[in-house]
Amino acid sequence: MNLDELNESQKKAVVYEGKHLLVLAGAGTGKTKTIISRAAYLISQGVSPSKIQILTFTKKSASEIVSRVKASLTINQAQTLNGSTFHSWCNQLLTKYPNLFGTKSFTVIDEDDQVSIMKMVCGKKNVVFEDIRIKPQGLIDLYSFSRNTKRNLTETIRFKLLNNQFDGETEEKIKVLKGKLEIILRDYEQRKKERKYLDYDDILQVVATRMKVDEQAKNLISSQYEHILVDEMQDTNPLQWELLEPFQNICNLFCVGDDAQSIYSFRGADFRNVHLFTERVKDSEIYRLEDNYRSTQEILNLSNWLLEKSTINYNKKLHSVRGIGNLPIILNVNSVWDEARWIADKIIENYTHKSKVYSDHLVLTRSGFYTRTLEAVFIEKKIPYVKYGGRKFMESAHIKDVISALRIVNNMDDEIAWIRFLTLWEGIGEIKAARYITEILNFTNIDECIIWLNSIHKNDVNVIIPQVLKCILENRYDVQKALIGAYQLMEKKLSSIYKEDWDNKRRPDFPVLGVLASNYSDLGQFITECLLDASTTPASSELNQTEKDKDKVIISTIHSAKGLESDICFVVNVSPKAFPSQMSIGNLDEIEEDRRVLYVALTRAKNELIITRNVESIYAESRNELPTESTNENNEDLITIEEQYFLNGLPDEIAEQGIIEVQRREVKDLDKPNNLNIDYGMDFG
Repeated sequence: MNLDELNESQKKAVVYEGKHLLVLAGAGTGKTKTIISRAAYLISQGVSPSKIQILTFTKKSASEIVSRVKASLTINQAQTLNGSTFHSWCNQLLTKYPNLFGTKSFTVIDEDDQVSIMKMVCGKKNVVFEDIRIKPQGLIDLYSFSRNTKRNLTETIRFKLLNNQFDGETEEKIKVLKGKLEIILRDYEQRKKERKYLDYDDILQVVATRMKVDEQAKNLISSQYEHILVDEMQDTNPLQWELLEPFQNICNLFCVGDDAQSIYSFRGADFRNVHLFTERVKDSEIYRLEDNYRSTQEILNLSNWLLEKSTINYNKKLHSVRGIGNLPIILNVNSVWDEARWIADKIIENYTHKSKVYSDHLVLTRSGFYTRTLEAVFIEKKIPYVKYGGRKFMESAHIKDVISALRIVNNMDDEIAWIRFLTLWEGIGEIKAARYITEILNFTNIDECIIWLNSIHKNDVNVIIPQVLKCILENRYDVQKALIGAYQLMEKKLSSIYKEDWDNKRRPDFPVLGVLASNYSDLGQFITECLLDASTTPASSELNQTEKDKDKVIISTIHSAKGLESDICFVVNVSPKAFPSQMSIGNLDEIEEDRRVLYVALTRAKNELIITRNVESIYAESRNELPTESTNENNEDLITIEEQYFLNGLPDEIAEQGIIEVQRREVKDLDKPNNLNIDYGMDFG
């Protein structure tokens, strides 16, 4: 292998001769290249590839690392190298040594199977207590979180269901909930045992427990490995750490990760597996990679500043290999419509006049539902995009429910639309809907369908069915009016179907859909351009895509953005109560997780970084009667509200240091709703 392709920091890590090493690899510093080079170096030095285990978090990543190791060596040098996820690795051990682990004749079940078993245990009923309602899927999530984080049931209930509160009322709720949940979860475990099932968490737990208490198991497994290489160490959870811990006395650990990019605590990830590495692993050292190959120094200056303001010492400072570039920009916007149209116009300008392609642009958001307005504007302006994390706007169930009614009027032979629309209503399941459709397909036009539906439902609650279709038919050449009318008739039913998140997530989508519909005068055109735009490309045709087909703006949640990078990056709604979230305020651990989320977002940008903030949120926060300081029970440090809102605090300091460029922008094409004047200068409130 060729070590000349590595910088000095990478090379130092690759040839490390000590016992255990953590490579603290900042964003864009070549961590994957380093772990690949480490495996290749060990093999070139005579270590058998079968004695090396590479652990990652996705099969794709594991496959890529192993392939690149093999490519860097001569033919057949690394044929027996094994790269796998934690789960597949443990499953290999269980399969190889079933008697040792006591898992002979057991069957591994997936999440769908888990939910099915939980439904059997619960009798398909939700657990209900006061304002808390937990579905079978939620029970599985709770159970899995408890096991992965090594928290007992009491603390899991407190953290996941009761906002981590410690007051007397919370303790009483925990008592009641624990009694209900313990019975169900014990029954679930008993059902697994009777049926000889292992779920995904069991696979890890069985190996971890056996390695901890059984010397025979430890000795047998220790003979299999000399080196374990772990990628994305910051994403490991306490259960995975329990699995790795015995190996520090068996073989050499080489872990690559970045505590500043640990953003999955909601899944159980614990950044302290990296942050406290030398305290937890005897005879270990830390090497740092700080030469960034992705971003310009101006982007890194802001990212570094964000970490420096933390109460946690991340002890790293990124330096750009690429040199200087453009200063990041903060744009204050008056509404989500202004924000969406400005971003769209910027992308169109770059595409039309600056030789950029759509895929040069990445839009990052805290939550998937926030981008519904942006997606509507992109569809309107014919900007192709793909969305990572959450569902596309037009793919959301409540949107498709209303669209199904429009599809029926546009094409009465649309059987899929009929099934979706009819089964929304009381007393109509798939079998009854199929009988309706058999009758409907005998009619010659939609008018006859409406008359027939009205005749069978004129005296019952489902009289609304023909009314919806009639409203759309009468307004089929005024799409916005047809859509709004249909929605108004369906609103009560939809709100009951999606009652858990109706007010704060689903209902706000319909005004957006109405604005989108205002651009069309033909029902068929609206359905074709909007609905089909949201469809995914079949996997079988992906190989035939041209470069133009792949040229799309990426819209992604930050939690789905790990590994992404882009020439021009928009980080939207970095506003009070978004960064940090309202639920994080007052809790130091959660505030720091939110800081890391923002850090991951900022470090995706290569050349241009544009941050948007909602002026109304900033002003509202300044008027809000919040306490001037808050505390965390696990930390005595006081944090002012100003400091908690990352980009609101110390505006003079970051301006004087030249970290942010203050600009005013002209916004074009604001002839649609919410035509407000915008000050795009820097206003921290």
